[in-house]
Amino acid sequence: MVLTAATFWGLSGTAAQVLFQRDHFSTAWLVALRMLVSGLALVIWHTFIKKDSRSRTLITDPSQWLNLALFGVVGLYGVQFSYFQAIARGNAATATLLQYLGPPMIVAYFSLSYRKAPPKGASFATLLALAGTLLLVTGAHLDRLEVPSSAIAWGLLSALLLAFYTLQPLALIQRYDAPLVVGWGMLVGAVVSLGVHPIWEIPAHFYNPIPLFLTLFVVLLGTLAAFSLYLASLHHLHPSEAGLLATAEPVTAVTASMLFLHVHLDLGQLVGAAFIVLAIVWLSLRRPRWT
Repeated sequence: MVLTAATFWGLSGTAAQVLFQRDHFSTAWLVALRMLVSGLALVIWHTFIKKDSRSRTLITDPSQWLNLALFGVVGLYGVQFSYFQAIARGNAATATLLQYLGPPMIVAYFSLSYRKAPPKGASFATLLALAGTLLLVTGAHLDRLEVPSSAIAWGLLSALLLAFYTLQPLALIQRYDAPLVVGWGMLVGAVVSLGVHPIWEIPAHFYNPIPLFLTLFVVLLGTLAAFSLYLASLHHLHPSEAGLLATAEPVTAVTASMLFLHVHLDLGQLVGAAFIVLAIVWLSLRRPRWT
């Protein structure tokens, strides 16, 4: 489940790059569509098919509205919009790798919160991720950038928001279950995203066969199926195991970008990509203890 989800995520970034750079789709439109469809599907499934009473409790409890709004708007909508902007300004490979700096950012957050240096293993992984990022964006040529600065900025913002949406909803998830919280969060985020770019303002090339197929892939497989499979895998795997296997996403994104979109990464950038993936593997295998 988690490997399939990670593969869908990686391929959806490559599909989105085609939609943005060849067919001139709006990032805001695609985010609005994928969040609305996925949010509706998850909420309908839990509320009306599974008849989970917690769904109604969550949405009718005013004390949870602020947390849910922060998760849906700042977390889910923010991370998807910034990630797609990074793809539109650069490419899916580097955008996905930059987003995977989220876990090292979580290490930095806990280090600041507890006012002490992270454990040795976490420090090593964080330094490895930083070195990998430097190599990725410069190709080991420190006098120039191999990736547009706007793509780097959006990619780093998506990593920061990924760290936020990993930590912020923990209390909600412990009380209401992850799929339910994600479903309502996507629906709340979709309401805001519709205000940014209504989905009825359809892109000019949407009904052409290839753009239509790629859009359906991003929305149905790259979002709805991927989130559902990943969340379902947590019933069988420890989160650290799922996080480890999810590193298939950047590997898929890099491979697909090079094979299908002819994105070129030089040796320095490939070493940087490997460093980032290794850092996430390290953090997944040896979860840092802070207390």
